[in-house]
Parts: sequence; structure tokens; C-alpha cells
Amino acid sequence: MTAPSERLIRRIRRDFGRGTDDEVIGRLTALAPDDSSERIQAALVLGASGKWHGFEQQLRRLEADWRDVLVVGGLAGEDWSARLAAALPSEPASRGLDPGRSDDASAASQTRSAPPARSARRDASSPRRTVARGRRPAGPR
Repeated sequence: MTAPSERLIRRIRRDFGRGTDDEVIGRLTALAPDDSSERIQAALVLGASGKWHGFEQQLRRLEADWRDVLVVGGLAGEDWSARLAAALPSEPASRGLDPGRSDDASAASQTRSAPPARSARRDASSPRRTVARGRRPAGPR
């Protein structure tokens, strides 16, 4: 069992809805040691495209043949390390001023590059969390 890297966790939190992201991280952490390399974990996440159903499909592919997971996740080719680095930057996007730019250009760049707000809506394919409530007594109403 190997927990996902910090950069992969950032990607999971960006791609998946609230609640679902924790489930994805838990499933990745529970993978067998042979299946827990960052490359395979990232391919599972990237191939899912932020959808719970897609992540479950990727897990089923992993049970059948790990190479299919790499293909769907886009990490099967010889350039997989460059693709992985592009999909999972080591550091979050810098919000500081770029010393080579004027203040106006840098401020405009910061405004455009702000990450989108996370939606409060949940993906319909994500796991549902249910709350157990007391049963009503049987009988006429």
C-alpha cells in the first residue's frame, strides 16, 4: 500500500468532486504494492477524466491488464515521464509576480490563470453517502 504523491492528490482534488476525491485517494492507497507506482496511479486518475464511473472502469482494467490502464491514461508511450510531469506539476501554479513582466501584464495574467472554483454539485456517478435515520413505527398514519 502506497499513498498517492502530493502532486497526484492535487490533481485528484481538482478533477473529482467533493467526497469522491477522498474515495479515489482511499482506493489508490489500498492498491497492491505492484500496482501502486505513481505512473499507474496517475494513469488510473487521468483515464477516469474526473468521473467516478471512469475510475471504476480503470480499476477493472487494472485487474485484467495494467498495460490497458496506461494506454487509457495516456502514459503508455516512451514519453510517459514527460506526459506525467505535464499532467502532474511538481509545484502548484505560482501566484507570485513574474519579475520579467510589468505590473499590469502580471496582474492580468494572474486573473486569467486563477483555477476555477470547485463545483458544489456532485458527479452523478460518484458514490453516494447515505445517512441512516430512525424508522417510523409501522401502522396506520
